[in-house]
Amino acid sequence: MSLLSSPNKRVPTFINFIIGGVSGVVGQTTTHPLDVTKVRMQISKTGFGATIKETLRTVGLRGFYVGWTAAVLRQLTYSTTRLGIYTTLYDVCQQYFGRLNFATMIGIGMVSGVVGSFLGTPTDLVLVRMIADMKLPPEKRWNYRNGFTGLIDIGRKDGVRALWRGAVPTMIRGAVVNGTQLGTYSKSKLMLLDTGYFEEGVLLQFCAAMISGLLTCTASLPMDVSKTRIQNWVSPPKPPGFFVVMIGIAQKEGMLALWRGFSPYYARAAPNTVFTMISVEQLHRLYMKLFQPLEE
Repeated sequence: MSLLSSPNKRVPTFINFIIGGVSGVVGQTTTHPLDVTKVRMQISKTGFGATIKETLRTVGLRGFYVGWTAAVLRQLTYSTTRLGIYTTLYDVCQQYFGRLNFATMIGIGMVSGVVGSFLGTPTDLVLVRMIADMKLPPEKRWNYRNGFTGLIDIGRKDGVRALWRGAVPTMIRGAVVNGTQLGTYSKSKLMLLDTGYFEEGVLLQFCAAMISGLLTCTASLPMDVSKTRIQNWVSPPKPPGFFVVMIGIAQKEGMLALWRGFSPYYARAAPNTVFTMISVEQLHRLYMKLFQPLEE
């Protein structure tokens, strides 16, 4: 990210967005099976092992890549936006103000997450429904062939506004996830560098990403559980508000139910953060190596 470059050398804004999208797709593809397992756990209220066995029994190995097209579309909207905005704002702020404090990093991450989540809500909605289909009776299944047909089907049957069902919880979750993930990743890198035991490279990026992933999961999973329930709501009337759903889960199923699926969530989030952030860093480094000398 911008920590790799001097204040006088910045990656062009459009390159930040391209790198963000590519890095998001890399992270999602490597961890998609765990994303599938997490969503199915949140809906079916079963354990990690039982969910994996059920997926293998009813769908087979291909069941772990259900919704992959929607997931890729989501990353091309969500991650392109959030990572593009974050790295661009980080570069600009660092250029004018020098080394940023933790609050600024969190704030930039939250702004990036809100915008990215809003743009990514339609594809996120299709992704959740495609993964959840296995748990629904045949007459209630969405039966989207891929992410594109899912978007078209929702828009045609329910109207364009329906594509943003769950937008508010998705944006709230996006603010928390990105504020925590991106802010703590940047801060962890600086803290690890300050110890004197690390230098810029993949090992430093890996350790910072693992710290960031743990904190992000703990802070954001309750919102993710609520978001999933709202987006997969199939019975009338319309689903209640985000916080009403969250409170209802806690009252009926216990507080720990808000962290249901933590194992696959962290098992996905940690490597996802690692693959995504290392991709961002290395692609930025590659760009600087290939093109920055030409600009001097």
